[in-house]
Amino acid sequence: MRAILIAGLMLAVVPLAGVAQTAWVGPQPPCDIKPGHFRLNSVPVNFKTAYDKPTQRDRMLSQTLDVLTRSLTQDGQDQNPAAWYYLGRYYVEMGDAVGADSAFDRAAALAPECEQDIDRYRHALWADVYSAAQRNEQQGQVDSAAALFRAAGALLPADPRPWFAMGAMYARRDQVDSATAYLRLAAERAAGDTAYTDARRDALAQTARLHFRPVQSAPEVEAFARTRFSRDSLERQIYVDSIVLSRLEASAASRRARGARLAPADQRVFASDSAARAHALATGREARTALAARAAAESTAVQPVTGPAILASLELVRNFPDEGEGVTALALLYAQSGRVADATAAFDAIYPPDTPLDGELVSDAGRRMIRVGLAAQGAAVLARGLEKAPYDRDGWNDLATAYRMVRDGSGMLTASRRLVALDPLNRGAVRQLATAWELAGQADSAARYQALVDTGIPVEIAVSSFVPGAGGRILTGIAANALSTPSRPLRITFEFLDTAGQPLVSQAVEIPALPAQGSHQFEVRVADPAARGWRYRLN
Repeated sequence: MRAILIAGLMLAVVPLAGVAQTAWVGPQPPCDIKPGHFRLNSVPVNFKTAYDKPTQRDRMLSQTLDVLTRSLTQDGQDQNPAAWYYLGRYYVEMGDAVGADSAFDRAAALAPECEQDIDRYRHALWADVYSAAQRNEQQGQVDSAAALFRAAGALLPADPRPWFAMGAMYARRDQVDSATAYLRLAAERAAGDTAYTDARRDALAQTARLHFRPVQSAPEVEAFARTRFSRDSLERQIYVDSIVLSRLEASAASRRARGARLAPADQRVFASDSAARAHALATGREARTALAARAAAESTAVQPVTGPAILASLELVRNFPDEGEGVTALALLYAQSGRVADATAAFDAIYPPDTPLDGELVSDAGRRMIRVGLAAQGAAVLARGLEKAPYDRDGWNDLATAYRMVRDGSGMLTASRRLVALDPLNRGAVRQLATAWELAGQADSAARYQALVDTGIPVEIAVSSFVPGAGGRILTGIAANALSTPSRPLRITFEFLDTAGQPLVSQAVEIPALPAQGSHQFEVRVADPAARGWRYRLN
């Protein structure tokens, strides 16, 4: 890569200010190199004269270049490190980054002990080149700025800043291919250097955004989305029609078994309804077959459109699993492309079951996936996060909702029970449990918990905030009586939980008698800063 850059840069020499120095300084230890040739002996003298007598500078430097050129091309001094070292020093004086870089490379290869001395001049010249590149970009001279950024990158290959800057320059101009190439190069050069962690994150995020934006307006993606919407809507209608038809058929079978008959008018209505449902079901299934074929073709067409964006977002999230924007974009792209299996594998690798990442971070990733349509995959990730953050009341609520979306009664039942254990006097939490029992096919249990939602909770507790404060945490909430009769006074004990969901301290809260439709705001302060969550029980 470096050889290619240098080859390209040799097409142009960029004059710069040079390195400021008040007096000539020769090679410094351990760079103990001597001219070693009669013609080269004059080079240090010429440099010193150029410094001491500014009026003779141009003539002495020109004479120095002539001596060095003849020594290298005519006197067989091409293996003499001093010749290349002084040629590099000449190019530094001339502000020629390309020439200095090439000459110093040869000098360092022949005399490795001179690396430290050479690096002083590389860094000084690098600063000049980099500053000039920035000035050129600010003036709108993109080509000149790019040449200078490349020159700076060649001078100090380990420094990623020129590549970051050039990638950002192209990104600002929506030149996606160039921006992507240089931002990725910068991120690669910066890998392992914590000083550039934020810059590396920004570079990968910028690359992902550059690829993500055009996907959202691509006609292939829009067409595939319309087809999937039609297919999913039809699937729901087929499900409803099949249930209704099966019930009609079961009713008819039951009457036949009992020898019962409908009145003629009722029989005609029943037969018409049954026929209509059967026809709708058959028509829906035919349409579903056609939509499935269209969706398959459109899915194939959408892959080249979404592929580069998926790779860019995947690279971002693999390197920075806490990058929420990247998680959302990646999940949405997988959903838009229909690559559900690939999404499962990707997120399993990023957030494995034994992930060392913070539980709240993993839970946030799961929520983001659920919101953009990957409910099953998001639920799996969210569940992993909640294993490490079992105190997360909102997380259990979101997990229960995700399981409801994918009609997983067992999963919803588990999540809803955990939710109610944390928040037993919250109608929303109890309603989730009632729905979970219904989804699991347990009608009696569903009815029992629905009755609690309707009339069995005399006072509802809603925690509105749980925030740091005064060396610990502050919980605020509202107790509300939604019934048409006054409530009795209540005593509630709040337990504050650590990161593992274990109680640290507890504190009682007195809720006064509330009139019908009345409410009472309360506040609980806990002095332990290790508190991360809460639960409560009615005494």
